[in-house]
Amino acid sequence: MLRSFGVLAILAHASGFALAPTAAPAVSRPLAPRMAPLMRAANEMDEGIFSFNKAVIDTVYDFICLIYNKNDLTKHSIEECTSRFYVLETVARVPYFSYLSVMHLKETFGSRVPGDKERMRTHYAEADNELHHLLIMEALGGNNSAVDRTLAQTMAFGYYWYVAVVYFFNEQAAYHLSELIEDHAFNTYDKFLSVNEAKLKTMPVPAIAKKYYEQENPFLFDLFCTVKEPEENPFTLASRPTLESLYDVFVNVRNDEREHWKTLCNLVQFEDMAGLGGKVISTKAAPPQLAGAAAATGDNSSY
Repeated sequence: MLRSFGVLAILAHASGFALAPTAAPAVSRPLAPRMAPLMRAANEMDEGIFSFNKAVIDTVYDFICLIYNKNDLTKHSIEECTSRFYVLETVARVPYFSYLSVMHLKETFGSRVPGDKERMRTHYAEADNELHHLLIMEALGGNNSAVDRTLAQTMAFGYYWYVAVVYFFNEQAAYHLSELIEDHAFNTYDKFLSVNEAKLKTMPVPAIAKKYYEQENPFLFDLFCTVKEPEENPFTLASRPTLESLYDVFVNVRNDEREHWKTLCNLVQFEDMAGLGGKVISTKAAPPQLAGAAAATGDNSSY
């Protein structure tokens, strides 16, 4: 069933590129800096692609949450609660592999777009960060069930190829998919923290979390933090956070997801990882009439 869904989704998405009026070409556009972000308006996505992406991600997310609806540590074990996070992290990390695979393929055939090597390094750092989220969930027992492992890995395999195809033809659309996933991830962890704060503060820190956040060289960790924010921001990342309890671990995992979201928002809207600096907002859909007018005139200034 998942394989059939993947095939249908790819065909539908490909059709959307061909049939929906859009303010930008359907072919891939290298997302390298072309002008200072402050000198241009944020890109808006074609409404058809925006709506399709949202439907795909919301459907998959709702499906996972329907199966894994145990969220309260006073009623369920940590293994039962983290099984959902294990599935989410297994699926959410694969787009970064897809981006890198396509970029390496284009590089092999001679592509030398300015800024691509920096983007590739950042995507690798993001993948490494998501790997450690996954290792934390495994350390907490989230992958104890063979059924959970099979479901997560099957979905990840199909999603890898789906994103690779989308990214090959339209980088902006592929980044928007992950923007939506990371937004869901942040909200999921934030809710889990609010529901279980007292219990989480009594639970120990897994060794893999201490190693990653407190002991390892922070180079890769710092590399994916592309948008610096004021220190007073409650979600600002620290290169060397202090982990006193499992609550602190989930706070950092949540904030990591927000950091990925910020980078993806900027890649979609400004074709640049830093964007406008400290100001980041979710991508918006272009009004149909504006998208159609831009396509008819060939004017991409509002896109």
